[in-house]
Amino acid sequence: MSSSGENLEKYRIPLHEILRATRNFSSETLIGDGGFGFVHIGKLSEEWNERTVAIKRLNRDGGQGNNEFRNELEMISSFHHPNIITFIGYCDEANEMIIVSEFAKNQSLDHHLQKPDKIRGLTWAQRLKICLGAAKGLKYLHSGLGEDKRVIHRDVKSGNILLDENLEAKICDFGLSKFGARNQEDSQVHTKVAGTRFYMDPVYNERSRLTKESDVYSFGVVMFEMSSGTLVYREKCFGDDAKPQYLIDVVRSVYDDDKKAAAPDKLIDHYIKDHADMNSFDSFNKIAHECVNLKLEKRPTLERVIRKIEQALTIQLKHDESPTTRSLEKVAYRCIKRCPRRQDMSRKGGRNRGRGPGAPRGRELRARYTMNEVVDRIEDAVEFVANENKLA
Repeated sequence: MSSSGENLEKYRIPLHEILRATRNFSSETLIGDGGFGFVHIGKLSEEWNERTVAIKRLNRDGGQGNNEFRNELEMISSFHHPNIITFIGYCDEANEMIIVSEFAKNQSLDHHLQKPDKIRGLTWAQRLKICLGAAKGLKYLHSGLGEDKRVIHRDVKSGNILLDENLEAKICDFGLSKFGARNQEDSQVHTKVAGTRFYMDPVYNERSRLTKESDVYSFGVVMFEMSSGTLVYREKCFGDDAKPQYLIDVVRSVYDDDKKAAAPDKLIDHYIKDHADMNSFDSFNKIAHECVNLKLEKRPTLERVIRKIEQALTIQLKHDESPTTRSLEKVAYRCIKRCPRRQDMSRKGGRNRGRGPGAPRGRELRARYTMNEVVDRIEDAVEFVANENKLA
């Protein structure tokens, strides 16, 4: 047995353990599926620390054979980083190809982007932290594996970035990933084109030339998904546009050749528009735009991407902590507290309009600011900002 095979042996999980954890691959434990196969949630036995895990059962018809499976195992078993999904073990009994990883409680980024109630719950600061973690994980793949090798993910997308219980980003799914030589600055791999269409680097798609900058391009697309709250492969009306468009087309139309945004607020998710600091938002989108540059050599390094996201996060956290922001949020909360539901004017007994189950009464109404109080609070906030600007 080779040394790599010996290293993998300690990760082997018996098939009976997998079957017990998934209840014989029951549909009740199924949490995901695709061309690659199926993903189940399961709880391992005491021998495996009773850990809740994600169990990916690969489909042999999905294009991955024994050699590819073995290569993926050797790759992911060597990863050790907080922003890379933790590899737990594998099973290859009875011709199975099963990979067991840590379970990410908050699922994938694309899951949040697909559901308005989910993406609405992510603040701008949280989105920045998620992107920062993912960028650090990607940087580790490109430069943290020793002097002689790097991994190019080849399928960076919101569906392959998971979130744990603390909303910490975890890069996953290395079935398409390739090793490259890190000691060559312009290292590239000539390979059959693979990946996900809307996230794919056009240079790689046209020339079959895979580089670390290909991952940077894909990550830039994910960044725009996060700032716009829109999946790149779904058409949507942006701003005042009546015609639905794809996100990347809008990005190209908003930013000109001089990287000067024509209308950057066109790309902002309306759920964060009233709370995001626009300097933070603009800084983030500008580095995302650099990532999706059609010229390979003009794309930023991941070190630069991380630095710019950190700067955007610092700006946003200062904004969130400012007395002005807290004061206005408090005023807004009290103004809309227990807001009455609008009643149908045509209902019989229209005199009860506004007195439905959601309407405030008595003490609830008194809990609100009067209009004069609202004006006073806003004037105080404006005066505070003016004084801050004088001191700056």
